[in-house]
Amino acid sequence: MQRPATVSLLKNDLTKTRLRFAILALASLMSFGSYFVYDNPSALQTQLQDDLNIGTFEFNLFYSVYSFPNIILPILGGYFIDVIGNRIGALLFSILIVIGQGLFAFGVMINSYNIALIGRGVFGLGGESLNVSSNYYMTNWFSGNELAMAMGTTVSVSRLGSVLNDNIEPVIVNSTGSLSLGLWIGFLFCIFSLICVIIANILDGKKDKNLGIISKKHLPDSEKFRFHDLKYFGFSFWCLCLNCLVVYIDVSCFNNIASNYFQERFGYNSVESGSIISITYIVAAFLCPVFGMIVDKFGQRVQFMIFSTVSITLVHTAFLLTPESHKPIYPIFYMVFLGLGYSIYASVMWASIPYLIKPKVAGTAFGMATSIQNLGLGVGPLLVGYIQENTNKDKGYYWVSFFFVMIGVSGIITCILIYVNDVKTGGVLRSKNPEKVRESFIGINETEKTDLGNSYSAIN
Repeated sequence: MQRPATVSLLKNDLTKTRLRFAILALASLMSFGSYFVYDNPSALQTQLQDDLNIGTFEFNLFYSVYSFPNIILPILGGYFIDVIGNRIGALLFSILIVIGQGLFAFGVMINSYNIALIGRGVFGLGGESLNVSSNYYMTNWFSGNELAMAMGTTVSVSRLGSVLNDNIEPVIVNSTGSLSLGLWIGFLFCIFSLICVIIANILDGKKDKNLGIISKKHLPDSEKFRFHDLKYFGFSFWCLCLNCLVVYIDVSCFNNIASNYFQERFGYNSVESGSIISITYIVAAFLCPVFGMIVDKFGQRVQFMIFSTVSITLVHTAFLLTPESHKPIYPIFYMVFLGLGYSIYASVMWASIPYLIKPKVAGTAFGMATSIQNLGLGVGPLLVGYIQENTNKDKGYYWVSFFFVMIGVSGIITCILIYVNDVKTGGVLRSKNPEKVRESFIGINETEKTDLGNSYSAIN
C-alpha cells in the first residue's frame, strides 16, 4: 500500500530534476550582491576617509557595526527560518541588504557619515542571515552525493562578488571622480540578488506543492522546531563551529590586514597589494566546486579539513619565516596556497553541518555556526591590531604572523578531535553515503528524511 505513494512522491520531487541546478544558480547569486558590497569600504578606504573627513577608527566602525551584531543575529535568523520558513526569511534578509546599501550609498553621496554608518548597520541585519538561507536552500535541494559540490558552488559565485569589488570599484571611482557611483552600482547588484531570491522562492514553493508539503504552522508538533531539539548539537558539531572560528580568522582576518602587511614588509604599493590579496578568492572561485565534487564522490570530509587547515597553517609559517625584502615573488605563491586551503575548507566544512544535526534544526545550526564564525571575525582583528601596535619586530608583523600560526595549530587540533569523535560515532563525515549513517547516528525517522522533500520547508 505504501509503495505506490512513495513512487508518486519521487516522480513529483523536483529536487530529482534538473531544476535543482537552477536553484543552485539562484542560491549562489542571492549572496553575490552582499559579498560585492561588504568590502566596498575596504576597496575605497582612502576616498571614504577623505570625502567623509573621518579617521581610521571611524572607518573601522563600518565593519564593526556589521560584525558584532552578527555574533547573535544569524542564530536568530536561523531560528526564524526553522520556525517560520526559509522563503520568508530569505526575502526579508535580502530586503534589509538592499535598504542598507541604499542608505550607505546615499550617506556617502551627501557626505553624511552617520547615515552611511546606519546603512552599514541595516546591511548587517540581513547579510550573514542571508548566507544561512542560501545554505538552507542547498540542504533542501541537494542530497549527500551532491551537497558539497552545491555548497562549493555557492561559495565560488559569492566570492566572485568580492573579487569583482576589489578590482572594479577603485577603477570606477578613479575614472569618474564619483565616489557614490561605485556604491550605487553595488546597490544595483543587491537588487539583482533580491530578484534571484524571489525567483528561487517561487520554484521552491512549486516543489513543496508537488510533494504536498504543508506550511510550518500546520505541521504536527513532532515535526516542528523545539528548543530541546538542540540537544542533537553534539560534540562534533561544536568542534566544527570552533574550527570554523579559528580557520576564518586565519583566512579572512589575514586578508583584512594583508594590504598594509605586503606594503610594510615587502614594499608593494597599494594597487599591487590589492591584486595579490584577490588571489585567495580567485583561486577559491574556481576550485570550490571542484573540491565539492571530489568530496561528494569520495567522502573523507574530516581528512580534507585536516589537509586544508595544515595547508593554511603552513602558509602563515612561510610568512613568519620569510624575511623583509623588496617585492619578493614568494608572497604570490603563498596566497595561491592559501586560496587552495580555503577552497577545500569552504567546500567541506559548511556541507558537513547537515550530517551532524536533525533536518528541522538545520537553519538554527547554520545560524549558530555563522554566529561563532563572526565572533572570530569580530575579535580576531582586535587581537591582530593589539599585537601589531605593541610589538616592534618586522614593524609588529612578525608576532602577527606567529599569532596566525598558533591559530592554525588550534584549527588542526580541533580537526583531529572531530576525526576521533567521528570514528566513535559511526563515521558520518567519512562516509560516501553520509545521509544513511546520519539516520542511525541521530535517530532520524521516516518523516524527517530530506530525500523526499521533507517537512521542514514552508510554503509561505
